[in-house]
Amino acid sequence: MSIRAAGNKLVFMDLVGDDYKVQLMATANNYEGNFETLVNDIKRGDIIGVEGAPGRSQTGELSLRPKKIT
Repeated sequence: MSIRAAGNKLVFMDLVGDDYKVQLMATANNYEGNFETLVNDIKRGDIIGVEGAPGRSQTGELSLRPKKIT
């Protein structure tokens, strides 16, 4: 639903499906692949698959830290 950058190496994405929302917290250090391609290629409304680990952002929001996005 939304994509917002927080610097060059951190991107937040909100995924929505079946009335549930999940925040992705993608960092260049954890991502396996070309991070710049990820940031430039994914647009709002795209259907994606995510593999990663759960965690929390600095504000305490439950987030998924992706390692792979397809």
